[in-house]
Amino acid sequence: MNVNHTCKLVMITVVAIIVTILGYPTSHQAVAQGGINLRLPFNDTRRLTAYVDHRSPDYTYDGNIVVYNGEERLNCANCGEAWTNQGPYCYDGHNAVDYSLYREPVLAAASGKVTFRDWRSDDYGNSIRIDHGSGYQTWYSHLESFSVPLNSEVIAGQQIGVSGNTGRNQPYHLHFEVRHNGSVTDPFGWRGNYEDPLAENAVCLWGDGQCSEIWVEDESAGFTKSGTGWNWDCHGNSWTMRWIANRNSGQTASANWRPNSSYGGPYAVEVFVAAVYHSTGAAKYTVYDKDGYHNVVVPQNSYADRWVSLGTYNFWGDIVDNVYLNNATGESTNSKEICFDTIRFRQFRVYLPAILNNYP
Repeated sequence: MNVNHTCKLVMITVVAIIVTILGYPTSHQAVAQGGINLRLPFNDTRRLTAYVDHRSPDYTYDGNIVVYNGEERLNCANCGEAWTNQGPYCYDGHNAVDYSLYREPVLAAASGKVTFRDWRSDDYGNSIRIDHGSGYQTWYSHLESFSVPLNSEVIAGQQIGVSGNTGRNQPYHLHFEVRHNGSVTDPFGWRGNYEDPLAENAVCLWGDGQCSEIWVEDESAGFTKSGTGWNWDCHGNSWTMRWIANRNSGQTASANWRPNSSYGGPYAVEVFVAAVYHSTGAAKYTVYDKDGYHNVVVPQNSYADRWVSLGTYNFWGDIVDNVYLNNATGESTNSKEICFDTIRFRQFRVYLPAILNNYP
């Protein structure tokens, strides 16, 4: 046995002992950064339709929306009500995360005590507030009905109500609001390269892996498209999605999603297939990583508002990493529609003592 091999075995043994003693997770996604670990307030997959506006989370329409990754949209006034803007982040002044739920169970995002269960206002309708301690509270609004009494103790994942459209006849959805010490915060945290505009800097609170995800929305930074014949619809993840008619061969349009992460290593890649304009049975995604390119055919017509796995890939951690999709499906020309929506990249990083590094 050579010296290098012996050293590696010794290092692995030492690390295994330290991991066992200290309980370090060895290969999973980042955990929540705040004093609370949140889960999604529902089961299964649902569209996210609006983010927290870090610039003015008080429903002030100032024509300036800033979301958790630092991306900014201008000239988007009143888009939350009028739906006039075609960008992916378009709810000026929003103070919560919205999910498209139609009369479905709403679950406690963390354990705590129900401290409000009533009509909150005409803007919010039936609402529940849960106090989780450490200054954190979550609000669940527009509910159709309640499933727990006031002052009851609930556990994470317990049903607390049913989603609805109460309050100014809103479209059916769940308004999920998080506050810390009374101030609006964003469970997605802040990933911009400048100071968070929120009064209290947000940290990622998800305990289910979302803290290590990079979401590239259609028309957001990291997304590019080319060609002609593009259409859009407001029933995609984070409001919008793009779609285009197919070609049997010889594509006329294509798009790229680039995560632009500074960390290399393994990433799980998932695409969101909306419930509209997804009739193709042969959308061919191409993933580029350190090992070259990989083709994955997704029958979009088998899914509706679902995250679909493309697999796990070994990325470089720079702009070379990307996912590509065009409108050549091999089906009869103009017989199908192809959905272009959000792709998320979940990084798997190693959290170990300082003697080791993360994936290079």
